[in-house]
Amino acid sequence: MKCSVCGAELNENEKICSQCGSPAEAPRDAGEPAAVQGTETVPSFQKEYTEVLNNPAEQSMDPSVQTVVPPEPKKKKTGLIIGAAVAAVAVIGAAVFAMNREDPKEVVINAFETVYTEDQVKPMEELFGFSQFAEASRTKDVEGSVTIVMDNCSDPQINEFKGSGIRINGRDDKTNKKSFANIGVIYKDMDLVNMDAYYGDETLMVAIPELSTRVFTMDLSDGLMDRIQSSPLIGPALEMSGIDVQGFADYLEELSAQAESGELNTLDFDTLMTRYREGTQAQEKFKEALVVEKGEKGTFTVDGQEVSCKGYKVLVSKDSMMEFLRTSTDFFLNDQELKDQYLSQLERSVKLAEIMGGTSSGISAADLYLDSMEDVTEAVNEMIDFLDESLNDVDMNVYVTKNGRLAAVEGTTVLKVKDSGITSEVNIDFDVKIQGGSYPTENMLVNVELTEGSDRMAFDMTKQGSYDGKKVTSDVDLNLSMSGSDGFDMGGVWTGSYDSDSGDYHMGLSCTMDRSLLVDISMTGVVDQLEKGNSVHMSIDEFKVAMMDQAVGMTLSGEYSYKPLAEPVTPLEGEQFDVIAADESQWESVIMEFYMGIMQLAGQLSM
Repeated sequence: MKCSVCGAELNENEKICSQCGSPAEAPRDAGEPAAVQGTETVPSFQKEYTEVLNNPAEQSMDPSVQTVVPPEPKKKKTGLIIGAAVAAVAVIGAAVFAMNREDPKEVVINAFETVYTEDQVKPMEELFGFSQFAEASRTKDVEGSVTIVMDNCSDPQINEFKGSGIRINGRDDKTNKKSFANIGVIYKDMDLVNMDAYYGDETLMVAIPELSTRVFTMDLSDGLMDRIQSSPLIGPALEMSGIDVQGFADYLEELSAQAESGELNTLDFDTLMTRYREGTQAQEKFKEALVVEKGEKGTFTVDGQEVSCKGYKVLVSKDSMMEFLRTSTDFFLNDQELKDQYLSQLERSVKLAEIMGGTSSGISAADLYLDSMEDVTEAVNEMIDFLDESLNDVDMNVYVTKNGRLAAVEGTTVLKVKDSGITSEVNIDFDVKIQGGSYPTENMLVNVELTEGSDRMAFDMTKQGSYDGKKVTSDVDLNLSMSGSDGFDMGGVWTGSYDSDSGDYHMGLSCTMDRSLLVDISMTGVVDQLEKGNSVHMSIDEFKVAMMDQAVGMTLSGEYSYKPLAEPVTPLEGEQFDVIAADESQWESVIMEFYMGIMQLAGQLSM
């Protein structure tokens, strides 16, 4: 009996081939096929195994035995599949990287724009609502007051007046177009004299109760010119002084009408800058001219932590700077609205000067405007020419955090300066570190150095602050120094803090020259009432002023308040005195009353 797989001779009792391990088949009659349909076939793995062990060319050629030749095993494609997958991932990754690759110029520009953003934290705005207070002062009915009194002074003669000071109150009723003001002089804790002023219903009223019982009034309504011209005293006095009575009356009526209607021309800076940005594209062109490429990384302090930053080399060309300057100056010199506003202001000034007899040259406001614009244009062009000769390219290293924030800027350039025909070079190096905090510039370091030969000038600024939503601190240290025979050292320090829980605040400012104190001012107190953007009251517990290395020192105290109008603004009470209609005898009576009032006050002061 032979193995039906490998053809090896088998003993009669062997059930498994000793050569290939295949099951032995029962004996069969001659001529019977080696395999009958329906019988169990040889497993494929065994066939593959047999193929490996036995060369088909050496198998038995006995026709009575069917030689089973396993099919050639398929080539394994695992390596190709993995390779294809890796290649596909690489291609997709490269495509994604190409689509999302950061443009170095955009990174740098965006980083600079993160230094000041509209939505960044503004501690004093969050705590006090300064913008709301400013808006209220323009549009709402409000009132406010401030009082300052001297507590002591290092000068004995001045210290004799301790307890003296000043008090100012104001009420503004915009709804009814009325206003009131009071200025009071305090002498040794006593109200010495007050001046009250009122405007409403086109009437101006002024009173000094301690000196006169009269309320001095002036009717500013229609017909003012006629009233001034027919005045027994005011009209002739104005004419003798060379004042144009008609023009003066027209001028007052015009100002009054413009003030009440809100048509007085004022500079709208935001609108001006919008026209500048949209009309010139100077900033966009400047950005386009920047040359930026990747540089070495750096490590800097941001938000109190050391962070690794991407580095970029930035070239600001002289040509781009000059183009920016020329485009910007051309806009501001030729913006029609800005020119019209300047001309309007100039016309009012010229008109008042002519009314007051200050000019008789016959030069119109338009002529003065043209002359002044020529002078301004000439001065600007001279400055541009000077910068064109002096400026050079600026090389910078800019460092940006992973989330796109500006961390530091280092740069250098050379400034060429001509003096008496001799050109010298001034090297300028600057280093700015934006260390962040509750907002990007809360903590920062700035250093600028100018060197020319052995001469050196340096400017340093250290800004430190903190804000946790309730307490804010801010300290700024400035120093400007110059070496050499004409050297100097100037310094300034600002400190400030406020705690919203307790209301305690502190502000201080000091200036030094060559390490000697010039002036030192500080103020401490408590904000004891605050409704954000609506009302505030604060005590001034100590307001200290020291000068000349403490040679002169003074301490004051007081209070400040600002709130919505609580009481209506009413005309002043007392005997009205029409300053335009009064004749000479009436004025003499008033002058005598003032004299007696002053003498009475002098008697009180001498007591």
